[in-house]
Amino acid sequence: MADKKYRYPGVQPYKTSDAHIFFGRNEDRDKLYNLIQLEKIVVLFGKSGYGKSSLLNAGIIPLLTDSSKQERMRFMPIEVRLGNFAPNTSLAPLETLKIKLHEKINETSGWSFLDNTPERDTLWAAFKRKQTQETQRIVLVFDQFEEFFSYPPEHQEAFRWQLAELLFTDIPQALRDKSHTLTEEQFNRLSNPMNIKIVFSIRADRMSLMDGLKDALPTILHKRYELKTLSPSQAREAIEKPARIDDKTFSTPPFEYTEGAMSRIIYELTSEQTRGVEAFQLQIVCEEIEKTVEQGGVTDSNNKGLLDVGVEHLPNFKNLYENYYRRKLSELDANVSKAAQLVLEDGLLANDIATGEGRRMSIDSRALIRQFYKLGLTEKVLTDLEKTYLIRREVNTVGGFSFEISHDTLVAPIQKAKVQRRALEEKERLESEQIEKEKQLAEAQRQADIERKRRRRATMLAIVSGVALVVALVAMFWAFKKQAEAVDLKEKAEKALSDYQIADRERKKLEARNLIEQAKSMRDAGYSKKAVDDLDAAIKLDTTQQTRLEIGELKKTIK
Repeated sequence: MADKKYRYPGVQPYKTSDAHIFFGRNEDRDKLYNLIQLEKIVVLFGKSGYGKSSLLNAGIIPLLTDSSKQERMRFMPIEVRLGNFAPNTSLAPLETLKIKLHEKINETSGWSFLDNTPERDTLWAAFKRKQTQETQRIVLVFDQFEEFFSYPPEHQEAFRWQLAELLFTDIPQALRDKSHTLTEEQFNRLSNPMNIKIVFSIRADRMSLMDGLKDALPTILHKRYELKTLSPSQAREAIEKPARIDDKTFSTPPFEYTEGAMSRIIYELTSEQTRGVEAFQLQIVCEEIEKTVEQGGVTDSNNKGLLDVGVEHLPNFKNLYENYYRRKLSELDANVSKAAQLVLEDGLLANDIATGEGRRMSIDSRALIRQFYKLGLTEKVLTDLEKTYLIRREVNTVGGFSFEISHDTLVAPIQKAKVQRRALEEKERLESEQIEKEKQLAEAQRQADIERKRRRRATMLAIVSGVALVVALVAMFWAFKKQAEAVDLKEKAEKALSDYQIADRERKKLEARNLIEQAKSMRDAGYSKKAVDDLDAAIKLDTTQQTRLEIGELKKTIK
């Protein structure tokens, strides 16, 4: 089954194939396109989440290749994403660019004479070998160029100087010096200029890094284009137009927004600081609305042939980003989602002591893994989390990468989720403590019951012994009184006394046995002192050798 096709890509950048659903940036697209036509180097910059990648992919690249335009205004785009440097894995930027060139353009014949020149392995030569009438106008598009600065200094240096040669040198001096060895045809081919242009796209907060290229490319920052937030009218166009496209390949039929719904969306998304709308936030909202339409929650209330998205169909803006955050976490493997949540809430989010508000932190990836490795955090988990667009990676000053929450919009919902999670954890802790206390109370009650039963048995034995004593005394009394009457009465009295003594010894033995059993219970429950006291009392009641030995062995088991 083919993947579902949506009108809004969410927070993922638009692709070149999405040009037909990319709206709201016509003015930015045209201005940037005209600047590219005029200049060798253009730097596109803007804050994270403003839509730089989308503008390049779905706006600029389709214009560069538009067959309806004059040939001199058409260029072959070569898109290059260097990626963050990974030791022992990443290719040098020059090699990555050459690979992209080879993937895009086939090599032409007749350039073998370059093989024996000092320029044979340069970037200039690599492009020259591809030159034809159709491939002599090229625009190199470096998206997310901040990644370039993660590479070793020697990689950066080689790249910028060879890039300068490619842009500004018609024929390198080393080849000029050998021009007398070339045929007229070969020299004419060398002299045919290449029209190479470059677009660098970089985050606004990383613009200062571009100064490091000035030694080779002095004019690199002369022509810049800043991408700002969407104006309310641009945002309206980006919301309305994709919804109305009648295309059976979409997962939803065409729909439109009531004026009330549109006004509410623009109002909720407009920033007080910029008076504009961030593309990042707009796409989250539109993605939620499209899911509502897909699930059949919208009808054609005005009988105009289009489904009508009204105010009642809009997501809850108070919980919108919180729900988005939780949904993105749920997309991760269940085995690592907990670790990912703790990385975001405890590792990359700090609370401002003065205001109590959350703020983003940039933390070295190795430090994060050390902190959360017991929960299963690995480099792969961080990479998977990065793919959800909840976090982004940065090059740091210690030769590695740091991660941070991808957008300020996510700070508040992540902080709220953190507070809720910690409240739940505290509730579970208190419940666990209560259960433990109840267990201890039940054990104490059990021991108290054992003690009451022991005392009851001891009391009964005392009563029985007392009765036996009284009987014995009475018998003795009568025995002495009637001594003269009969010898057998004396024997009966002596027997009664003997019975009493036997009963008393049995009573003491029984009481001692009860104390020994109680001591075992106290030992097992951890009440060592109570157990020893009970054994000492027992040995006073029963002084037989067997009991002494038993008590001695028991004491050895008490810690």
